[in-house]
Amino acid sequence: MARRKGERRSLLIMLLDGLLSVVDFVCEGVAGLFVGLLRGLLAAVRLLLRGLIWLLGHAARLAAWPVVFLLRRLGGRHNRASRCLRLSGEEFEHYVALLLKDHYYHHVELTKGSGDQGVDILCDRGGVTYAIQCKNYDGAVGNFAVQEAYAGAQFYGCDVPVVVCPGTFTRGAIELAESTGVELWDGAKLSRMMRRSGRRPKHL
Repeated sequence: MARRKGERRSLLIMLLDGLLSVVDFVCEGVAGLFVGLLRGLLAAVRLLLRGLIWLLGHAARLAAWPVVFLLRRLGGRHNRASRCLRLSGEEFEHYVALLLKDHYYHHVELTKGSGDQGVDILCDRGGVTYAIQCKNYDGAVGNFAVQEAYAGAQFYGCDVPVVVCPGTFTRGAIELAESTGVELWDGAKLSRMMRRSGRRPKHL
């Protein structure tokens, strides 16, 4: 009788032990599955974040492109005249003469280098005659150029004296030009003429 009870207990212990093994195996499987799912979820989140960052970066570049393009275009238009600084004084005069022809100025004539009385180019448009002095150097052009253009226009009997340069003019030159009727064509105006013409400055 005692032997049967011992056998029953052993059998019960074996059953419990087997049941615990099954439970442990199931728990390990569930835990492994949960960890795998969690890792997969984290990997998916990482990929999603990378894709979102890439998408936002390209969207920002695409949105900024018109602004960047406009700034480059405006900067290129404004600085286009600075390309003329690579030319010599004589080459600059020839180039300005070509631009004038492209803009429908007629009878464009380069004066002689010596004895030009401060005028490099003579031309006319719409019945108005122009005496143009070319100053091709970096920096602001001063009063003396305005005085030369004014005196040269008087000498050649032209209606409008002009000073053209790829840069700017000093305040004194601007004030003198306003009082004497001399037109000042600075780098901004020269850049517009170059853009409309499409002609590039070249060495002779």
